[in-house]
Amino acid sequence: MYLPVDVYKNILRFIGVLFICVGGIFVFSAFETLFDPSVVINLNGVERNDAEAKMFSLMLPLVFIFVGLALCISKGETLTNIHKDRETFWSIFHGK
Repeated sequence: MYLPVDVYKNILRFIGVLFICVGGIFVFSAFETLFDPSVVINLNGVERNDAEAKMFSLMLPLVFIFVGLALCISKGETLTNIHKDRETFWSIFHGK
């Protein structure tokens, strides 16, 4: 499906805001588990309550926030170039 560049930029920025919101909720939850000594984290079937396992559960939300920030503060030219590259890639499969 072809989207105009302006719509594509707005959608990417909206997705960035969603990533920031979801990452913020997950970071809040991860901070609660980090500072509660009775919380047990299940990693690969092993129940752990050490700080290392709890910090590991904090990494994914931080990635969400960084990706969301990158989408929100990126310049319009960068998003336009991403859109052009995406359309070029998919034109291989759709014959445009």
